[in-house]
Amino acid sequence: MRVDGLIIAGGQSSRMGQFKASVNFLGQPLINHVFERLKNQVDNIFINSNKLIPSLHVETKMIEDEISSYLGPLAGLQAGLRQIDCQWLQIAPCDTPFIPLDLTEKLISTSNNTDKPIIVPSVNDRLHPTLGLIHQSILPLLDQFLDSGKRGFIQFIKDVGYSSTPFADEKSFTNINSHDDLKKYEQN
Repeated sequence: MRVDGLIIAGGQSSRMGQFKASVNFLGQPLINHVFERLKNQVDNIFINSNKLIPSLHVETKMIEDEISSYLGPLAGLQAGLRQIDCQWLQIAPCDTPFIPLDLTEKLISTSNNTDKPIIVPSVNDRLHPTLGLIHQSILPLLDQFLDSGKRGFIQFIKDVGYSSTPFADEKSFTNINSHDDLKKYEQN
């Protein structure tokens, strides 16, 4: 099964105080860690961002949100689903540098045993939808959801229907949101 990847780097980075994708973490931009962990799990990687990422050290296609005002990660997902030419899209935020190297494989395994179009990882029953495997067929539902003014990722996956795949390591799904987070995880 072909799966494309989408790194979502369009957030406002308000807690970080600067564009998160470019923040230095362990000697390279935060987004590069995500790219490196995702590249062997998917066929192609796209990056969703409305900003240039000059520190990005990889060649890949950039995808901008279709709507200019910030609508959150669902707008990035919408833009990504319009660009892919396969059925599944593995998404990941640019601030999750520890994603499991078998994330997509495990989510695909779950997808083979369900008819749900969204497969999300969970740790201790906490869902991580921004690291989900999303079927292209949900695009019309996503369009309707965003057009209605809704923005919540959890609400969207509940409305559409999802299955979850349990993972044990909570650190794998950690978001680096602040300079304190950077310091904490650079020391561990």
